[in-house]
Amino acid sequence: MKRVKSVVGATGRALLFRAKQVDGTVYDLTDLTVTLKAGKDSDDAKIDDQECTVTDESNGLFEYTPLAAECNEAGVFNARVKLDNGSTIDFLEKMEIEFEEEI
Repeated sequence: MKRVKSVVGATGRALLFRAKQVDGTVYDLTDLTVTLKAGKDSDDAKIDDQECTVTDESNGLFEYTPLAAECNEAGVFNARVKLDNGSTIDFLEKMEIEFEEEI
């Protein structure tokens, strides 16, 4: 499972992602809305279906910059990315987001 890391309180640091299909090919994000949900369990969403910024559609690149309340706690959060074209919804493989304490 892929893990993206950041630091508690790093509100200006974007989390960077590349969307890939199950077979490993890059997911073309053209005309898709990309949202991120993350939490320690399904009932505790720290990041709750927040829209991401697609930075390179054809290469599957997107980012999300957490708000202060979303990165104020150290820990590992289960995450899922949703891809929506208005009529069809797909999900990327599960991943983890880890917020580490500042040294």
